[in-house]
Amino acid sequence: MKPYTPLTRKFSAIEMLQQPYLLTYALDESDGACRLTVSRTGETACSDSLVLDAPPQCCYSILQYLYENCVQPEIWRDVVAECYPAAVQFCRKGGGLW
Repeated sequence: MKPYTPLTRKFSAIEMLQQPYLLTYALDESDGACRLTVSRTGETACSDSLVLDAPPQCCYSILQYLYENCVQPEIWRDVVAECYPAAVQFCRKGGGLW
């Protein structure tokens, strides 16, 4: 099992608009499956996980996409559903990380 360092984004307080919070995107690999987790701290804290049946390099590409686009927990499952088929197809054709 390869350890993956969680990717975390820090959002600062913006007076009258936003409380400070962290968004964390994590990948855990075990038994050939990958568990992606998105969590948020702060006033609207939440955490959600999803198990994907894909090679870790495909899952990490998805995780990196979520991180780089600051995808929030409310919509992340929709984003994964949209990009997952393309990532798996790319990996099955012998592609590496995007």
